[in-house]
Amino acid sequence: MKDSFKFDFDTGEFVLDSAGDVVTVSGIEALKQWVQKILRTQYNRYKLYNGTYYGSNIEDLVVGKSYNMDFTESELKREIEKALLKNDDIYTVASTITRKKEKLYIDLVLTTVYGAAEEAVSL
Repeated sequence: MKDSFKFDFDTGEFVLDSAGDVVTVSGIEALKQWVQKILRTQYNRYKLYNGTYYGSNIEDLVVGKSYNMDFTESELKREIEKALLKNDDIYTVASTITRKKEKLYIDLVLTTVYGAAEEAVSL
């Protein structure tokens, strides 16, 4: 995984060090950041990603839909796995999905080139 600029998804800002420079992450931390970004990016919404197959269709399954939770959870797991396994550094994906009101919580257990990793995404 290439080095990446560290991004704080809660504040919507890049993380700066004490000198005001953008912090970089590598290895498993860069991969976790990539996971956050791909799951938060709606597939085919942004022209920048047209033709790249980048992003996921999570929003299509939950926004304005009234599917039963079993169907939704099954499709979300499939969509998450499909999106994350595009990265050669990720070997397996296991996810647990919880929905509370308007918020979707995704807990992931990944087997990666760096070893086992856990990541939580809230949308």
